Amino acid sequence: MKCPEHTSMDSIASPLFTNALSSIVLYKQSHVVKLNYFCEKMLQEKRLCILGAELSELDIFERLLRFSGAQLRLLQCFQAVIEHGSKLSAELACGYLARCDASTDSNNTLIQLGLRLGGFLNEAGWYADAQRVLVRCRDLCQAQPQTIHYKRLTLECCHRLLNTQSAYCCLAAAAETYELALQLLGLPGDAALRLTDRPMQVAGEWFASMLQDYEEDSELSASCGSWKASSLLARLCKEFSGLFFFRCDYSAAHAWSLAALSLLTPHTPAKITVEVVRACGKACVVKRRFKAAGLLVRQGVSLARAAFGTHHPRYAAALLDYGFYLLNVDSITHSVAVYEEALGTLRRVFGRSSLHVATAQEDLAYALYVLEYSSGRFYKARDHAERAIRIIENLVPPDHLLLASAKRVKALILEEIALDTPAGQDMREPSLLEESEALHKAALELSMMAFGEKNVQTAKHYGNLGRLYQSMQKFKDAETMHLKAIAIKEELLGAEDYEVGLSVGHLASLYNYHMNMHRAAEKLYLRSISISLKLFGERYSGLEYDYRGLVHVFTQLKRHERAHHYNALLQHWHDLREQSKAEQQPALGDEQVMPLEQLQAHFFNNND
Repeated sequence: MKCPEHTSMDSIASPLFTNALSSIVLYKQSHVVKLNYFCEKMLQEKRLCILGAELSELDIFERLLRFSGAQLRLLQCFQAVIEHGSKLSAELACGYLARCDASTDSNNTLIQLGLRLGGFLNEAGWYADAQRVLVRCRDLCQAQPQTIHYKRLTLECCHRLLNTQSAYCCLAAAAETYELALQLLGLPGDAALRLTDRPMQVAGEWFASMLQDYEEDSELSASCGSWKASSLLARLCKEFSGLFFFRCDYSAAHAWSLAALSLLTPHTPAKITVEVVRACGKACVVKRRFKAAGLLVRQGVSLARAAFGTHHPRYAAALLDYGFYLLNVDSITHSVAVYEEALGTLRRVFGRSSLHVATAQEDLAYALYVLEYSSGRFYKARDHAERAIRIIENLVPPDHLLLASAKRVKALILEEIALDTPAGQDMREPSLLEESEALHKAALELSMMAFGEKNVQTAKHYGNLGRLYQSMQKFKDAETMHLKAIAIKEELLGAEDYEVGLSVGHLASLYNYHMNMHRAAEKLYLRSISISLKLFGERYSGLEYDYRGLVHVFTQLKRHERAHHYNALLQHWHDLREQSKAEQQPALGDEQVMPLEQLQAHFFNNND
């Protein structure tokens, strides 16, 4: 069926556009300018069916992929065509598989095309099609004589595949890719464990030897050079870090990110440097090494801005990491502002129907939930959470793990809206709590299927159900959920981790306000406060609830002197929070790019 924007001239114009596009991609000196102009004109004139027909030709798309300077415009065109109703991503993936089956091109040509196309589809957020392309590309590599050249190409494929499979929650497939990469690198199967114990020493021993072998091998030196070998190793370690981060094995994620950072050189391409610095920054956040994390995530933002500009999705990705850091160091207002900027950038590139956009909306929804926890103004947060869920549901199967986190955020928001609704004002309150329970249970089930019970994400879902059951006055069920969450988190993260403190504080609240177990609540509150002070200091927002809880505990126990003491601490906390409002985080754009050698020296020589 003809699209509404088509005119009677389209049948005449189409060959002209085809010829124009074909001529554009043949010019080596001016192709970027002409391509940008052409694509912008096509987008402005809404000739998306014509543009989609041309982009679905694999030969044309292959030529466009070769011109890295035009990738941002190509991403915009690609997503606009898909939002118009095209199956462009699937068509290109099928085209590649058909070309491999036809065997009309050389294996090297097919492998290079697979790496480019798979990498592009991954960056565009079409992970299922990217995985199809990259798996076939990997199989082609492994079918060749296992020279160093083809092993390198297989590793090139592995790091792209790992990124795709981790982002799309394909844990089993990602584990296989990880094992293949370790095998090709000659690393032991327990590499992550060995690296976690002594990250820099072990990484130095492994990779110094590899790079020396690469420099001495004439075949590899001719094909990629030693600096490219170090870049490949850095990207692989970064992807290893990302996989363990997704699994919530934060010690291994941190160790692999350190290895990646140590492999960077002044010759490393900017894209790889940004990826590695970002990964190391995120790993430091979850390891609660906030000084190092702040340095690294800000460097990631400044490096991305310098390399790609402020309109590129890679800059937006760095902003999402920055927002994550700010949220974790209790700079909530600034975190929301950073997330909003990242979401705006991603929408300008990917429109409103992309997994990248959904992820940003979910992150923003949670930050708004935390920001408005005291005010009760959750409707903006709810809108972003529901938009994220709708996007994800339209793009993935109904039992996909990507839905778990978004459903968890919406469930948290609905619970608070229900509790903040005055009695008798809105008869929907019970249904809100029931909907929240259904969302939490769905998220828990998805997490159990993907990770099993002994995982931090699963523990978080138990804890969320515990809080919800407390709101629903199912107090024994709430206690069971909180105890499960604490046990799992303590086993995986240690007794002094932030996540443990959070769950301990929630159990204290249950004992204090609903189960009259005030002495047990006292011990739990004191433990939660100790963890918070150690990690965040006296200004941490979560201290308010623990101090208020202790005031209530000691009032009920008629220990009025202790109640007065914690009332005074609560007032002191309020004074500190007021001071914090006048203190600003560095404004975006104020970060300076630190020379790599200085960054590495600062990071490796200063432990916080």
